[in-house]
Amino acid sequence: MTIRLLDDHLINKIAAGEVIERPASIVKELVENAIDAGSRRIAVQIAGGGIDRIEVADDGQGIPRDQVLMAFERHATSKIGREEDLTSIATMGFRGEALPSIASVSEVELHTQYGQEAGVRVSVSGGKNIRLDNSPAAPGTKVTVTDLFFNTPARKKFLKSMVSEGIQVHDVMCHLALARPDISFSYANEKKLYFKTPGSGDLRDTVVAIYGHDFAAHFIDLDWQGERYRLRGLMSKPEFRRLNRKNQLFYVNDRLIKSPMLARAVDEGYRGALLTREYAAVFLFLYLPGEEVDVNVHPQKTEVRFRDDKAIFRLVSQALKAALGGPGLTDDHRPLHPSGFPRPSQPAPLRLDWPHDPQPLFIAETGPQVIDSHIQTGIGWDGRDADRGTPDSDLVVIGQCFNGYIIIERGDSIWLVDQHAAHERIIYNRLREQGRGQTEEGQILAFPQAFDLSAAAMDMLEDHLDVFRTAGFDLEPLGPDSVILRAAPAALQGQEVEFVNECLDVLAMDQAINFKDEIYALMACKQAVKAGDLLSRAEMMLLVDDLLRNRDYGNCPHGRPTLVEISRSELEKRFKRK
Repeated sequence: MTIRLLDDHLINKIAAGEVIERPASIVKELVENAIDAGSRRIAVQIAGGGIDRIEVADDGQGIPRDQVLMAFERHATSKIGREEDLTSIATMGFRGEALPSIASVSEVELHTQYGQEAGVRVSVSGGKNIRLDNSPAAPGTKVTVTDLFFNTPARKKFLKSMVSEGIQVHDVMCHLALARPDISFSYANEKKLYFKTPGSGDLRDTVVAIYGHDFAAHFIDLDWQGERYRLRGLMSKPEFRRLNRKNQLFYVNDRLIKSPMLARAVDEGYRGALLTREYAAVFLFLYLPGEEVDVNVHPQKTEVRFRDDKAIFRLVSQALKAALGGPGLTDDHRPLHPSGFPRPSQPAPLRLDWPHDPQPLFIAETGPQVIDSHIQTGIGWDGRDADRGTPDSDLVVIGQCFNGYIIIERGDSIWLVDQHAAHERIIYNRLREQGRGQTEEGQILAFPQAFDLSAAAMDMLEDHLDVFRTAGFDLEPLGPDSVILRAAPAALQGQEVEFVNECLDVLAMDQAINFKDEIYALMACKQAVKAGDLLSRAEMMLLVDDLLRNRDYGNCPHGRPTLVEISRSELEKRFKRK
C-alpha cells in the first residue's frame, strides 16, 4: 500500500470529525469565538435543529479585512503565539481549527466589520470556492452555516432527529450563557425566542432568564476565596433533589468542563443531606492559575487535567458542606423525606391494618415464621383487599438488616431483598396494569399550583400533555413560561410540581423513552418504602410475597436487581466446609 500525503481539503474533513460532531458543536465553537472577540451581545438562531441553518451574530471587534481569509486556514489563531502560552490559556478557543473545520463540511457565509474599515463578506462551500466581497455589515461578526454535512453523507446519517439536535443546541447555549453572566445572550429556534439573558454580571439573573424564577428560588449563593483558588456559584437547597446530574455544571476559568472528580466532590459535600440516588443541582465556577490546569487535552476542550486533584476535591466538598451548615446541618437544611416533611425519628406505619412492632432485626425465640399468617387474610401491601392466592410456603423471613434489606431463606438459598427496589417493582406493575389503555383519575388540588418552566421544558410539556393527562395530571399552559396544575395522582401529595419537573428532566435526557412508563417508574420510586425505613415482620412478609407474584420480580423498573441469591453451597465454600 502506497503512503502519500493528504491534501489540505481532506485534512480539514478529518479535523472536522474531531471538532464538529453535530450542530451543537458548531454553535459552541462559534459562540466561543464571539466571546474571545470581546462581545457584549451574542445572538444565536437555528433552524431544522441546526442541521439546516445556524446563525451566530456578535458585536465584538470583528476581523480585519487583511486577516479574514486567514481565519479559514487551519491552525491560524490570534489566541496564542508561543509555546509558553499553552500553559496559561485564557481564551475559549486557541487551536485555530473551528472555522476551517466547519467550512469543510457545510456552506459558510461570514460578514464582519472591523473598526473603521468597510464591511466584508466571505463565502465558503465545503472548504472550497472561497469568495471575498465588500458588503455592508454591522460592527462585529455574523457567521451563517447552512446544509451541514452536505458533502459527507455518512456523517449526516448519524445525526439524530431535528428535535433531538435542537435540544443539544439549547443545552449548549444554556451552558455558555451561564459561563458569562456579563454577556447578553439570546437564543431562538425556528424564530421562537427561548431565552435572552440581561448581561448584568449576576449569575442568578442568568438562571432566572433561562430556567425561571421558581427554579432559581431553590438555590443559595456560594463564594469561597482561598490562597490559590476561588470557588463561586449557586448550589441547590437539599430539599431540591434531582434524579440525575443534568443540572450539575462545572466551569474552570469560565470554561465548561466534564469532571467525574468534581461530581464526586459534590456528592461528598451533600453527604447526609440527600438520599441515595438523589443529586444536587449546582453551577460551580472554579478559578485557578493557568499553570494549575491543562485544558489542551481534547479537541473539544471539555476535559481538563488538574495539577492537584486532591486539593480541588477537598476545596469543593468542604465549601459545599460549610455552605449547608457544616457537618451538623442546620434544621433548615436537614434531608427531607420525599413527602416534603422532615423524616420522622421513627418510620410511619405503611397503611397496614394490623398493629406492628418494628425491630431492627428479627431474632426468633421460637424460630423464624413461614409467610402464611397474615397473607391469607386477603390484605394487600397498601391495605386494599385482594385475592392473594397461595403464598410460597418455602419462604422464611429471617429479618431485616441495615434497615434496607430483607433476609429470606428459601430452600437451599438465602436471599437478600432490596426493600426499596422490590416495592418499586410491585407498585410500577400495579400502576401499569391499572393504567393500561385508560386515563387515570387525578385528585383535584385544593389550591391549584402555578409554576414557571424554561422555554425548552414548556415545549416538552406541550408535546406530552396527553401523556400527563392519561397519567392523572391536569396541566394547562398559562403563557410562554407558566403552567397551572389543577389535579395530580393522590400518591404525590405535596410533591406534584417537583414530580412534573423531574419527569421533564428525564424526558430531556432521552426523547426515545416510553414516557408514560417512565412516569409510572418515577411514581413507584416516590411511593416505595425507602432504604432506612424500619419494617415489621408482617410488612416484610407481605412485601416479599407481593414481589414474587410478579413475573419480572428480579429487577426494579430502572433495571437494578431487587434481590441477590446466595446458595448454601456458596456459603459452605466461604466457611471452608467444602
